[in-house]
Parts: sequence; C-alpha cells; structure tokens
Amino acid sequence: MKTSTFLIALLALNSGVLAGQISNLIGGISPLIIGASELVLVGGYFAHSIIKDVRRPFDVDIKM
Repeated sequence: MKTSTFLIALLALNSGVLAGQISNLIGGISPLIIGASELVLVGGYFAHSIIKDVRRPFDVDIKM
C-alpha cells in the first residue's frame, strides 16, 4: 500500500509539472484544464477496469 501511494503521489506531482509546461508551450490553455482532462482520463481507466473485472465472472464460455 505504501508503494502504490508513493507512486500515485509521484504521478500527481509529475502531472502538475507537465501541465504547467504544456500550457506554457501552447499558450492560452489553463493548466487546470489539462489537469482536469487527465483526471477524467484516469477516472475512465479505473471505471473501465472495474467494469471489466465485474463482467468477467458473468462471461459464458461454450465449447463444442
């Protein structure tokens, strides 16, 4: 648990730094928009993995 918490903290820190650098490079885009879009993508990934794990036991394999 400690390792995953540490990795999540590093990812968040790195994402914040990269969002600032990308917004300076492009210009006119708020780093908050870039960070929010990243949070949406991470949330979508977690939702997809949860749905996949829940659906797996209900798959029926018929072999003939």
